[in-house]
Amino acid sequence: MILPMKKIMLLAIAGERENALYSLRDVGVMQIDVQNAKPTPRSLEAAEAFRAACRVESDLARFAEEKEIAPSPDFLPDRSDAEYLAGCRALLERRATLQTEKEKIGLRLQQLAPWGNFRLAALNELAARGIFVKLCRGTRRDLEKVSSRDDLAVAVLFQDRNHADFIVVSDKEVDVSELPVVKLTEADDPVLLQIRDRAIGKEILAVEEKLAVYVSAQKEIAAARDALLADAEFSAAYDAAEDHDAVIALTGYVPAESLDTLRDAAKKNGWGLVIDDPAPGDNVPVLLRESKWSKTIKPLFDFLGIMPGYHEMDISGGVLIFFTIFYAMIIGDAGYGALFAAACGFATWKFRKKKAAKTALKLGWILSCATILWGALSGNWFGTGFGGLKCLTDPAVKDASIQCFCFALAVIQLSLGHIWKAVHDANWKSVGANLGWMLIIWGNFFLAIRIIVWPGDYPAVMNYCYLAGLVLVLLCGLDWKNPADVFQFPFSMIGSFSDLLSYIRLFAVGMAGTYIAGNFNGMGLDVMRASAWFIPGGLLVILFGHALNLSLGLMSVLVHAVRLNTLEFSNHTGLTWSGNAFHPFANHKTSNDKGVEK
Repeated sequence: MILPMKKIMLLAIAGERENALYSLRDVGVMQIDVQNAKPTPRSLEAAEAFRAACRVESDLARFAEEKEIAPSPDFLPDRSDAEYLAGCRALLERRATLQTEKEKIGLRLQQLAPWGNFRLAALNELAARGIFVKLCRGTRRDLEKVSSRDDLAVAVLFQDRNHADFIVVSDKEVDVSELPVVKLTEADDPVLLQIRDRAIGKEILAVEEKLAVYVSAQKEIAAARDALLADAEFSAAYDAAEDHDAVIALTGYVPAESLDTLRDAAKKNGWGLVIDDPAPGDNVPVLLRESKWSKTIKPLFDFLGIMPGYHEMDISGGVLIFFTIFYAMIIGDAGYGALFAAACGFATWKFRKKKAAKTALKLGWILSCATILWGALSGNWFGTGFGGLKCLTDPAVKDASIQCFCFALAVIQLSLGHIWKAVHDANWKSVGANLGWMLIIWGNFFLAIRIIVWPGDYPAVMNYCYLAGLVLVLLCGLDWKNPADVFQFPFSMIGSFSDLLSYIRLFAVGMAGTYIAGNFNGMGLDVMRASAWFIPGGLLVILFGHALNLSLGLMSVLVHAVRLNTLEFSNHTGLTWSGNAFHPFANHKTSNDKGVEK
């Protein structure tokens, strides 16, 4: 559920601004509204320091992964967290500078490669003795023009249709405007460039050797990053405080259940509080209180970056149930589900000490078991038919049965969405409108069944559903004073039918996966039947086919199962997923540096 929030204006003495902020941070229950604050140089610098620390942390993790370096914290030198961060940042910046220089040298050496390992000093010495050597790069016409001159000796190093690399030698100074001369700087000496390139390579190795020590200090660097985050948040809160002569005002939001905590702190510190309910247009942060069951879907929401708005509702439990069913139907194979379960088992053992992984693993177990169950009921085991319910395996009826099940899922989920919306709105007009849309959806269900699944005469109940639903929506759900609302109503009726039809994608995608697996099995067996020598090739065909099918299935889950929940279902529930998570102004786990505010 979404916890109710209170809008707070906190008043404190202007001379006690910093102390008030430190005390408010210790309380840790209020999110300060910093959107309209004008940032000062101090807060901009603090924010940039935090972003730089985040870059150091991610670059170090990338370096450790690239070099396959395992942490060994037992050998860490005794340094503060800030020193670890500063040292790691300096090394990473030096490494990046060296790598950039090495890339530039490599590019220049590649450009100079046609003329070999010449020495620039030697060319200058020849010019002092009256022998002028020019390195040229031009078109074939340029080469022909230069070659036709009797006062020049030309040596062609490379030539194709488009251009030519050549050397021009003369016993007197030549006007360079007449030649396609390659411009050389004092640094363009291939021999010296190669020496510098080797020196840079050695220095990069030395820097990386030092960086390897910092891989073991990732926790310390993360602690220093948290300290900088605390400083950045404090600076932003400092800027957000509005000056009113001798008083400052801070606005923000506090969960209603935490008001007593804030009141106690206000009495202790001498603050004034103005408590109000959020206005409809306020950007109120969202704090969810989830049950152990509904919290399981949180990794999916975090991956998608979505959250219900404050004035909306929490439908996590419903999404978990239907997403699980959709996932199982799209993957549709008990064998694949068993593979996923094996992977979950390994991950559970591998990350058994990481609490952060438990929720994601729980979701993985639920999805894997649901896939095994659906695959077993529909008789699909790695693309082969085995067992299952007759209604889901008999070729004469299985397609119609699954299609009917898809439409049944649609009518149940969409109806549930309207029930939730009616309960959330808690007024008779909304109840009537949502009941009307539910009846229209049920009418759409009977219509779809008769058009697609079992063609035949339309049942009389369909007409009653449409008629009663239409009357209720026209009376309770239509704003007759709004022409746009009236004009859009026929399209909303059509949209409700297309939303229900959209659930047929579960049947189509699941069937496609079954046929892909079966066809690759057939191709692999055909290869193996040709000769015993082809058995390994046939097995490779089968393995490739199943790997491809698994990849396509997971992509389909992201496209179709997510869409049905976040678009069709959400539209009928009235969700826009426009919420922002509640982040109170609170203490972070900071570094062990002296003087850092804990």
